[in-house]
Amino acid sequence: MAFFRKNDKVQDTPKKEVEVMQKEKPKPTKPNASTVISKGIKVEGNISGSDFVQIDGMLEGNITIANVTIGKTGTVNGIIKAETVAIEGELKGEIYCDDLEIRRTGRVSNKIETENLLISGAVIGDIVSKNIVTISKEGKVKANTIQSRKVVIHGVVDGKVHSDDTIEVGHDGKVTTERLESKKVVVNGKIDGKITASELLEVGRNGFVQGEITVKNIKTEEGGRVIGTMVTYEETKPKQLEVKPEIIDTETA
Repeated sequence: MAFFRKNDKVQDTPKKEVEVMQKEKPKPTKPNASTVISKGIKVEGNISGSDFVQIDGMLEGNITIANVTIGKTGTVNGIIKAETVAIEGELKGEIYCDDLEIRRTGRVSNKIETENLLISGAVIGDIVSKNIVTISKEGKVKANTIQSRKVVIHGVVDGKVHSDDTIEVGHDGKVTTERLESKKVVVNGKIDGKITASELLEVGRNGFVQGEITVKNIKTEEGGRVIGTMVTYEETKPKQLEVKPEIIDTETA
């Protein structure tokens, strides 16, 4: 029978085996390749690729890349085409992407085409979204046109607004518009202008609507206010062409 002292090792790992084990350890995964334009740097030219670009300086040119971030000190003068974009700085130009977030310090001027849009900063220009546009309490938009399936407004909007489905104006929302139209319009904030709701206009207890109003149905909670002219919405039917009877000359020469 063998006896072992407390500090004795039953089995030692050979040095060579330890070296092999260390060599076989998996290496950490490298992050996706990225391009960074630092603060104080100005670049003239286009950037394209499939990874990520961070703009903290100035870029005079177009960006075609998967993911784009414009930092607080960043400025881009050009066209962006991407999947996901976050803007804390300034974009002077057009943008085409799937998902766009304009943060509190972000500013965009010109044209936006996206699927989903969150605005907490400032936008001047046209907005087209396939899915939803959300304007937060801090957001300010001056647009020739906002067009989307659904529009949710908690900030300030000056411009035309069109939705295929629903427009919601929250408690802090303020809209001044030449024309606002949707199937359903829900107002808990303020709208001043020409409003068309082809199915329902719903005014909450804190809601205020003023202007020329065209509705099919209206629902107003106690405390809600509606001021202006009101007419019933009627679907416009295509005009039928007037067919005039053909006159046939039966006289022969």
